[in-house]
Amino acid sequence: MIELNTERLRLIPLSAENLRLLIDNPKQMELRLSILESGRFLSTELKQAMEVRLSKLLDDEGNYIWYTNWLIVSKDKNCSVGGIMLKGLPNENGEVVIGYYTHPEYQGNGYMTETINSMKNWLLNQPGVMYVIADTDKDNIPSHRVLEKTGAEMYKKTNELYFWKFVRNELRE
Repeated sequence: MIELNTERLRLIPLSAENLRLLIDNPKQMELRLSILESGRFLSTELKQAMEVRLSKLLDDEGNYIWYTNWLIVSKDKNCSVGGIMLKGLPNENGEVVIGYYTHPEYQGNGYMTETINSMKNWLLNQPGVMYVIADTDKDNIPSHRVLEKTGAEMYKKTNELYFWKFVRNELRE
């Protein structure tokens, strides 16, 4: 099983079974992964996002790492501090879209900055990946800061969202 490691974190891509448990029975998922029980359940919005991830994952289980939520686990605390989702294989332009969340009690500790740095570096070294894309609500200032700190460039705006990208080194001008 693939897993990414940083100085303080483990990034664990959830199998279909573990993703289903995260949605329906997080305590059981935590037990299966031997991490501390949090007593936490996903918000309705995150649950819906995970259901979408699960349906895509089940359509292409051989490429599950590209469709799942990667659990972010603190090495010190041995508990989940958040997650980062890949939203599919690279498209025809070599773009991979990510989404992410940090549990409120762990925000402001640099966990997401560390996670995004690790994930974007890994992704931009995968065959066919030229860009890593993230979108943020216009009013999500902490997320803007994380993306700025990790080297993302804002390249598009809509009424509600900002779109950010990381570019593979050899494509930089």
